[in-house]
Amino acid sequence: MSNIIQQNTILVPVPSPSCKHLFIVLTAPEGEPPVVVMVNITTRIVTSDATVILTLGDHSFVRHESVVAFEHASLFEVERLENGLSNGSLSKFPDISETLFTAVKQGLLNSPRTPQNIKTYCNSRF
Repeated sequence: MSNIIQQNTILVPVPSPSCKHLFIVLTAPEGEPPVVVMVNITTRIVTSDATVILTLGDHSFVRHESVVAFEHASLFEVERLENGLSNGSLSKFPDISETLFTAVKQGLLNSPRTPQNIKTYCNSRF
């Protein structure tokens, strides 16, 4: 059984080891090998997708106005995530609230920037 579940947040070093983004696990592990859909939080700029905006207090990691970057939503192999958590290259943060989880799932389906294959995958799982 996996330690990766929906509503988990995981700090991932992307696009480089010196730049880390907080990712939200949106789906339960499924498949062979097991995968989950994750989407990251990033600082809001003028060109950001404003489908889901986060502010101070929405999650302990959020320190300023941020957005969910639905254009980067993708499938992650659970084993790679668990290995990263074990070796310290990834870090878990507190889970997101049920209210925010619901908003992010709906946002993924509504955002014009979510990759179509991810929308299709999630549509039958939410």
